[in-house]
Amino acid sequence: MSTENLSDIVRRVPIFQGLDVSQFESTLSVCQKCTFEEGHIIFEEGDQSTNLFIILSGAFQVRSSTGSEIAVISEMGVVGEMGVLTEQPRSANVIAYRPAEALRITKEDLFGLIEHDRDMGVKIYRNVTHILSDRLRDNNIVLEQQYLILEDLTGDDAQT
Repeated sequence: MSTENLSDIVRRVPIFQGLDVSQFESTLSVCQKCTFEEGHIIFEEGDQSTNLFIILSGAFQVRSSTGSEIAVISEMGVVGEMGVLTEQPRSANVIAYRPAEALRITKEDLFGLIEHDRDMGVKIYRNVTHILSDRLRDNNIVLEQQYLILEDLTGDDAQT
């Protein structure tokens, strides 16, 4: 894949939206291309958060500690950003759902970029805040729907 194609992909990745040309070039300079076979464990719950991945092709599956599927992340999706940016251990297991190619950015490289260019850091953290807010809103909707289903099944009425 050419650098031009990689640049187009990185520009469309939500956490990098709004970066200027030099910020994109800096980001691309720290990306390392990786290939994963189907079933390869990318990381496991509790692992140290040392990398984030931008999926170029294929897909990663996010699983809970019990093995339940949480999400399937495909092209242009990012995994590992929460742990890297919060410096918390991994909160789920991630495996290659299909053969995949991804760009890896290490925590050290990402923090180096942010230290060097504070404006870039503000943009990235603002984007992550929006992404996490969207996920929280979506999860709240799912929880509300599940609560209503449970209420219907049990005959309980929260209003009484």
